[in-house]
Amino acid sequence: MATMAPEQQKSSSPDPLRHHEHYQGRDGARPSQYAGGSSFMERMSEKVASGMGTVSFLLISSGVILAWVFANGAISYLNSTVHAIEHGKQFDREPWILLNLIFSAVAFFTGALVIIAQKAQTRTDRANEEASAKHRDELAKFQSDLLQKNTDLTEQIHALTQKMGVLTEQVHAATCIHPGSP
Repeated sequence: MATMAPEQQKSSSPDPLRHHEHYQGRDGARPSQYAGGSSFMERMSEKVASGMGTVSFLLISSGVILAWVFANGAISYLNSTVHAIEHGKQFDREPWILLNLIFSAVAFFTGALVIIAQKAQTRTDRANEEASAKHRDELAKFQSDLLQKNTDLTEQIHALTQKMGVLTEQVHAATCIHPGSP
């Protein structure tokens, strides 16, 4: 059995990404709805979320918030808070602005950190999937090579068996005693 050239094997084997064609859209011209963003708003929200999921966004936003707090009278607020504590009064009077500020800051940082973690997990998942795909391809090639070697060996065994049969017949014919032979 003749083996196929590598370029023939590639053309006859199915595309390993054939199950993901729906991500490419028609003729690969524009991404489909499965590729993340079939509408303008979906694409924009994805870009905004991606931008918010960076450490630089977190640092710049923190700087802006701190600048606003200090520019808006944080020093006088701290003075009145210290004065209230010294006199046994509430340090954060109703409507508990300081408590609301702390909760808002926690929510802001939590949201940004969750986005950063999701982006990192996405990169990890993508790298793992690519490594798995390469591993599956290597295994498939290895199995294909083993199958080809097995086929070649089977063909060699068949050819040798046929030769053994012919040789056995020749030996049998040569050693066979014919009637009338001394």
